[in-house]
Amino acid sequence: MLAVMLREVRMLVTSPTLAGLVVVLPLLMLLILGAVFRAGIPVGLPIAVVDHDRSDLSRSLVRMLDAAPETRVAHHALSLSEAQKLIVSGDVRGAVYLPQGLEREILRGERPEIVTFYDNQHMSTGSLVARGARNAIDTALAGLRLSVRQGQGEAPVQAAVSVNPIPLQAHALFNPAFDYVHFLLAALVPTVLQIIAAAATAYALSLDFGTQCDRQALGRMAGGMVPALLGKILPYTFVFLLILGLSDIALYGWLGVPLRGSLLLMGAGAAAFILAVQLIGALAFVLTRDMGRAASIIAVITAPAFGFMGVGFPREAMSPLAQVWGAMIPGTWYVELRIDQSLRATPFEISITSVLWLLVIAGVLMLLVLAQVLRIGRTERAAK
Repeated sequence: MLAVMLREVRMLVTSPTLAGLVVVLPLLMLLILGAVFRAGIPVGLPIAVVDHDRSDLSRSLVRMLDAAPETRVAHHALSLSEAQKLIVSGDVRGAVYLPQGLEREILRGERPEIVTFYDNQHMSTGSLVARGARNAIDTALAGLRLSVRQGQGEAPVQAAVSVNPIPLQAHALFNPAFDYVHFLLAALVPTVLQIIAAAATAYALSLDFGTQCDRQALGRMAGGMVPALLGKILPYTFVFLLILGLSDIALYGWLGVPLRGSLLLMGAGAAAFILAVQLIGALAFVLTRDMGRAASIIAVITAPAFGFMGVGFPREAMSPLAQVWGAMIPGTWYVELRIDQSLRATPFEISITSVLWLLVIAGVLMLLVLAQVLRIGRTERAAK
């Protein structure tokens, strides 16, 4: 097996295609993801304002909307139809409508209606615009209502109670800044890597285990087909672990994502994750013995995997079939382990479950790959 591993390392160094797929492509993708999400928090999303009041209050609200970190007043629309066209064209991400008589009704103690429109087809962007506009408007109007009530003779404490009779406290846990680096980039890195690792493993196997290749020579070199298969896979396991380690150094060092859990548990989970993903690629190839069809199977499994991991949509709310499918994907458990150990500081005895699931998936895949390799060997010997 060691001879096959050394041979594979030489192939990796001398083959531009293999080196590009195993080393250059994943590093390039990780650099692109890091550059995209480096800012962490989206700020300055353009919005339009339809100001039909033209009062000191409405101008103050416009300044508050422009000063909010999430929003930036990019257009002053004359009508709602114009604001709608701006949203549809993508020039702005939302619009705020300030009706005529706004200041007058506020000073009378009435409750005028300020309407915020946003594009919820892009859910993350829409929610950011809605939250930023709501916070800016609530802050501005709360101060004005408080001043009005005090001007009417109410004591400061009584006025505060009248404006906000039941104060609510909401505390965002683990990621209070809503930083996309902390949860989205940390999940996207293994998601992208699992696609590349599975495809690269299948391609490496196709060089020696394809229908036109002499697998017997490789088997004699390793002392059997099973050691030959392991010798083909393991060098790439170490390479992908190194790439994942470099990405984690950037993530938890350069980008400042907190790491509050166990490095040992993270390392064990990373090794099990990489091996399980490689075995997906290996199984796809030994089942089809054709790189094109194997790539199609890998794409079907790994490309939509992010949607089943519970990052953007909670797994508990998915259908039973989606939950089962998500549980069969290695990235689901590894992403859960990363979030638990980096942000939540989840206790060891809870997070170990994710590692155990990764080991189970890797073990089942290994048995399936070995069974298929042995079956291929028996078939070829019988044909002779």
